[in-house]
Amino acid sequence: MIAHTLGALRQYTAAIAASLSVFIIGNWIAWPSSAVKHILSGETELSISSEEVSWAVALLDMGNIISPIPSSYISDWLGRKLSLVTVSFALLGSWLLTIFGTNAYYLYVARLLVGLCKGLSFTVAPIYLGEIASTNIRGGIGTIFCGMMNYGILYELCLGPLVSYETLNILSSPFPVIFFLLFLRFPESPYFLLMKGRSGEAKKSLAWFRNLEDDSSELEQELKQISASIEEDMKDKGGLKDLLSSSGVRRAMLIAMGLALFQRLSGMSSIIAFSSITLPPTGGYFSPGVYMIFFGVTTIVGQSICVTAIDRFGRQPLLIVSNAGCALSTAISAVFYWLSETNDLTDYNWVPYFCVILFGIMFAVGIGTIPSVICVELFSSDVRSYAASVAAIFYALGSFITNKLYLYVQLTIGVHYMFLFFTVSSLICLIFTCTVFFETNGKSFSDIQKILNNKSTNDKP
Repeated sequence: MIAHTLGALRQYTAAIAASLSVFIIGNWIAWPSSAVKHILSGETELSISSEEVSWAVALLDMGNIISPIPSSYISDWLGRKLSLVTVSFALLGSWLLTIFGTNAYYLYVARLLVGLCKGLSFTVAPIYLGEIASTNIRGGIGTIFCGMMNYGILYELCLGPLVSYETLNILSSPFPVIFFLLFLRFPESPYFLLMKGRSGEAKKSLAWFRNLEDDSSELEQELKQISASIEEDMKDKGGLKDLLSSSGVRRAMLIAMGLALFQRLSGMSSIIAFSSITLPPTGGYFSPGVYMIFFGVTTIVGQSICVTAIDRFGRQPLLIVSNAGCALSTAISAVFYWLSETNDLTDYNWVPYFCVILFGIMFAVGIGTIPSVICVELFSSDVRSYAASVAAIFYALGSFITNKLYLYVQLTIGVHYMFLFFTVSSLICLIFTCTVFFETNGKSFSDIQKILNNKSTNDKP
């Protein structure tokens, strides 16, 4: 019992260290929430138009569209661990470009570079977490990925309103170094090591993550199960073309890519990036900056609820509650912004702030956290990295569409149309969850493959 507890602690610690890469991505996701206001109000030495700002914000997602496919090959070549370690150097370079940049092109390169890193991190980190985790805590381990991103967002939301643009960049820059130093000490994924025929190293890795002796019968049994699973998966070495090779894989693609796209079309990226120029100048009881800190905190609360509930209640119930809550919050916001164009709603300025906070917790409790877990669970080891790379593209595509359109729609026909779009997206995802998605809670990777391929299993879809 003690060995299992210490093993779980090791797995959680390694997952947190690996997910520091996503913490830094979270910094960059929330960076525009303060930086855009500083730049457009002339508080910095940069002279950038609103169009250039929209491109700087959106280029992160453009980079994210480019990198996932190469990342899947890099992950299977260098390994999960080394692939993530290399990200630290690029992320440090992006902050240096922002600190010393003098025009929009520095921001373009920095954001594009971060987007490339985001694509790799969103592809590789969930795989690493899924492959080191024991079956009974796999859901909780998988949610750490999104949790660390939320912590990175919260850090930037708390710091941004309190400091200048230059100080914000400087105080954000040490985290790539911290990530490199912490994650370097953890073992490689035992799945990857077995895929490469490095059985001795795989055994040591698995023994460390499970806190078991090398001669433990329990260790030998799990190692044999993993080896058998990989041997079955690798009979025909997977590639991108194999993501459409069978009805089971196509069904997994529909579920995983649908959730990934809907996650971003629900509006999270745009709500964070453009909050400073969308929300009313006062929220009633508190300043806008304080409300955005509340928003960051609620995403942490929502993700914490997800961590504790995902392996107890399952993925599907949380997704249903999450999508319904997101649709409700953005629908109320859409009505508020529509009415505010022709009416004085100053006394109700607290409404969009309340909706942002509600959206934060509802997003994090399900649709903002669970898709990364599902993407690892639905695919066999021979195509898992390729599926994760395509999912990362869908994440990026959704963010790019909403971020690039947001300012244009706000300045031309009204921001309420964007919130209406977010609402419709969440409602479609709700229907999708109820009709297409199936519960994976408590099922082994092999059980999930049987369900996808309609083979006999004790669990029904």
